[in-house]
Amino acid sequence: MVSSNTIAENGLPDAPTRVFEVLSQLLRHPFRMLILRWNWKSAVLSALLRAPIFFFAYLFKKDGLKLAIGAALLQSASRILFGGVNGAIIQSFSRVEPPWHAVLTVPLVLAAFSHCIEFVVQTFYDSQTGVSGKGKAIFVSVLISAISAVFNLFAMRRGALLVKDESRQSLWRDLRRMPWIALEFISFPLVWTRRKSKRSDPQ
Repeated sequence: MVSSNTIAENGLPDAPTRVFEVLSQLLRHPFRMLILRWNWKSAVLSALLRAPIFFFAYLFKKDGLKLAIGAALLQSASRILFGGVNGAIIQSFSRVEPPWHAVLTVPLVLAAFSHCIEFVVQTFYDSQTGVSGKGKAIFVSVLISAISAVFNLFAMRRGALLVKDESRQSLWRDLRRMPWIALEFISFPLVWTRRKSKRSDPQ
C-alpha cells in the first residue's frame, strides 16, 4: 500500500490507492496535487466541450449572438483554468482500488468544486448583461460533467489523458485512442454483467 506521506523523486506525492488517502493528499498538498499536476489535456477538452453548451443556451436571447459568443468565451477561459484542476483531481483518483470507489467519489467531488465556480462565473455574466441563461446551461453542464468525469477516470485507468506520467503520451495519441476507449466505456456495463453471470453460473 502506498502511504499518503510518501513523496516521489520529482517532489510530488505518490499516487495512493484509497479514496480517503487521495482526499487527504488533496487537502494537505493542494499546490502539488492541483497546480503542479494541472492537466492541460483535460483543460483543452473541457473548454471545447462546454463552450457550445453555453453558446446555444444564450443564442436565442435578445442580442443572442453577441451574448452567446461572450458566454462561450467566458466559459472557455474558466474551463481552461479549472478544467485542468478537475483533470488533476480525476488523475489523483485514477489508481484507487476498487475502481467503483473512485467512480462514486469523483463526480461528487468535481460537482462540489467546479459547478460552484461555474455558477458564480455565469451569475456575474448574467448580472452584467441583464439576461438569465445559466439555468438550463448549468443543468446540462452538470449532467455532462458527471458522465465525462467517469469517462475521464475510465480513460486514465487505461493510460490516456494523463500528464506528468511515465509514458508522456501526446494529446494527439490520446485522441486517436478515444474511439476504442469510448467503445469500451459504452459496452462496459454489458461486459461486466456477462462476466458476473458467468461466475455465478454453476459448473
